[in-house]
Amino acid sequence: MVLPEKKLEMVHLQLTRKCNLRCYFCGQWGRKGFFSGGADADMRFVEWCRVIDRLIEYRKASGISPEITLWGGEPLVYPEFRAIVENLRANEFQLKLITNGVLLDRFADLIKYNFKHVHISIDGPREIHDRIRGQSVFDKVAANVKLLHGGTAKIIFMTVISPDNVDIMPEIPYTLEKLGPDKIILHKLIYLSSAECAAYKNWMKTTFNMDAPAIDSWAKDDTADYLSKLEKNAKILQHEIDERKFSTEVVYLPHGNAAASPFCLAPFRRLHVAYNGDVLYCTDFYDFKAGNVRNNDLIDIFNNDISEKFRGEIAAGNCPTCNHCAWKNNKSYTPAN
Repeated sequence: MVLPEKKLEMVHLQLTRKCNLRCYFCGQWGRKGFFSGGADADMRFVEWCRVIDRLIEYRKASGISPEITLWGGEPLVYPEFRAIVENLRANEFQLKLITNGVLLDRFADLIKYNFKHVHISIDGPREIHDRIRGQSVFDKVAANVKLLHGGTAKIIFMTVISPDNVDIMPEIPYTLEKLGPDKIILHKLIYLSSAECAAYKNWMKTTFNMDAPAIDSWAKDDTADYLSKLEKNAKILQHEIDERKFSTEVVYLPHGNAAASPFCLAPFRRLHVAYNGDVLYCTDFYDFKAGNVRNNDLIDIFNNDISEKFRGEIAAGNCPTCNHCAWKNNKSYTPAN
């Protein structure tokens, strides 16, 4: 098998595991979230600066300037968020942000003019969004979105399709486009059966000798009714998109097995530095670790033997959970996209 060229074009920096919300379906902080029982400390500002310095060295050596995505948890609760952004921008990195939007007013001017894209989680009209995210969250986010209008940052709404909003799935963009986003992306919640979780754990153990307790945060077997509604309403939504019914760009991302991509490009193009320094290649399935930047060089980790083995496994289609990820079908991780 000829593998894709390996180029580090995007880096996710998970500034913190902490979050100001507790959305029930979240793999991190939901009812079975893999962060809810942990106590690891977030990396300190000086440690993140060392990661940034290494990316500057990588850019000088390779000619590639990775696009940087800041997220969490909720990245805006990280005490040194402003200092991190100022460091990255002073070194001319392009930035993206993933946020629940509640705290945007604290950093509105910083974000408005220093980020290329701001991805904001919003799951439907007020009643549904507040049921999922918390009381009065919708109105707070809507007010904060207005603060970003007129800046250089493109505003992208990220809508998780779940049992709470699947019945109104085709109507959601009509509601959300009134808030003035530049784009709306809808993608379905990750659900894994018990059998799929068991297969993933077996793959992780036999292939990498790693335990995989975090995968259980996505386990849910009683999905038949939800998936039936999803299939029906996804067709309606896609028809509305194809007919250009919306005034805003709208995209629906099916999971991997519903599209043509043979395997995920992320391990070849992107890495994810977790809040505690662990280096991963997936932002949702947390059990695989390629190394830790507190102990090893970031670029050495990107090129090490276990990373190469992981890429080969993904390209061979051996990961049992990839077909439940909406991002498997991303064809490019270059900053231009």
